[in-house]
Amino acid sequence: MGVYFNPNNESFTRDKNSKIYVDKTGLLEFLNNILGTNSNCIAVSHARRFGKSHAAGMIDAYYSLGSDSAKLFENTKIASNPDYENNMNKYNVIHLDISSIWDFYKENVVEKIIEYIYKDLKNVFGDELDYQDSISYVLMTIYKKTGIPFVIIIDEWDCVI
Repeated sequence: MGVYFNPNNESFTRDKNSKIYVDKTGLLEFLNNILGTNSNCIAVSHARRFGKSHAAGMIDAYYSLGSDSAKLFENTKIASNPDYENNMNKYNVIHLDISSIWDFYKENVVEKIIEYIYKDLKNVFGDELDYQDSISYVLMTIYKKTGIPFVIIIDEWDCVI
């Protein structure tokens, strides 16, 4: 759908079509078990080249309303779970790759992130929202209007360090 808001499953599709694809969809089962709990803020940290960005693309593909990923997840580990379709493509997803913004906007990275998210939201919600309000208020307003929770993925967050 958007660049940051409800991205499609293109990233995970490329990964899955790769000759060196490793099925890490078991992570989704773990995430499904913590949705709607007080333990729903997760930080995944590991050495470079471990597959964190691959996992972020997989999470996009699985949760994002901007995708239809049923065929993409056929024949994966998560597909053996009888409840795996319960959460598939049912969430508003915001995916931020901080390094792609940081490279150009070091001085105002937070402002640019908000600006870009608002651009995506405006394409979906038009003038229904007040984009002068804080990002947290706007997201809460969307949740109140739609009843659809958010999954927020922040990839490459450590590039600022």
